[in-house]
Amino acid sequence: MTKINLGSLVYGPHASLIHEMADKCIKDERIQAIWVGGSLAAGHGDTFSDLDFRVAVKPGQVGNWSNPSWEKYLPILPCGGTLMEFGEQALLHHLVLTNGVIVDFFVQDTERQNLEPHLVVIACRDSDLKKKIESFSHPTSSLTKEIDAKEVRQLLVEYWIITHKELKALARQYDLSSFVGLYWERLALLRAYHIQIVGKDITNQATLHMLGVLHKGLAGKITQQQKDILGLPSRTPHETIIAIESIRSEMARIGRQLAEQYSFTYPHELEVVVQRTLKKHKASILER
Repeated sequence: MTKINLGSLVYGPHASLIHEMADKCIKDERIQAIWVGGSLAAGHGDTFSDLDFRVAVKPGQVGNWSNPSWEKYLPILPCGGTLMEFGEQALLHHLVLTNGVIVDFFVQDTERQNLEPHLVVIACRDSDLKKKIESFSHPTSSLTKEIDAKEVRQLLVEYWIITHKELKALARQYDLSSFVGLYWERLALLRAYHIQIVGKDITNQATLHMLGVLHKGLAGKITQQQKDILGLPSRTPHETIIAIESIRSEMARIGRQLAEQYSFTYPHELEVVVQRTLKKHKASILER
């Protein structure tokens, strides 16, 4: 009988759930190994962390796992989920259990290499396979990076293009579009704040991990006025214009400072065209 050993996971969140899942899964002879990745394996997970649960099966068997009977593998059943397939060698069930825990149930074959920053093997039928899986542990690139002047300038260029497109949507009376457009504007502004305050750039993919790094870098360091700008409402065209103009003013201010600090050419002409166009059409947008 293959033994289950949670190792460092025994002291972390979801320990009992992990053990119960492993105990159920290892009873299926098709499963050759079980391990856990993600923040739990790294030792900095919490109650809200996803459970990144991995199993390996023999080559050619992954396709049989597209619709498993979950009562055989989970002590708590899912109430919903999505399936992602990665060719013939791997698939992922992204599940929400009825107790609220999110489980990424990843199935791969034993020939596939799946690199991730941290993992803990908790059961394996073969010592050589266990060594192979442990070799999957591989540092990934950081969510923060050194500042590249060209990339910062491109951030500003993309921002002015995004905010310019918002005018088109408002002119066409796509009022709900502002909730989406201002999301991208706020994300660009937060990234600019991070560059200015922390002195590091950050990925613009708004994952939970990215937002955690962003929060850590900016917590207690942005002013109430800056928070007010980020939180301006956009329930009406008038409110939307105020929010857009406020973010534009802040991005223009910070952008010029960054251009001077990191020696790149600020996109003045682009800003002038975008601002002039809004000024030209602002009255007609607000009249309706």
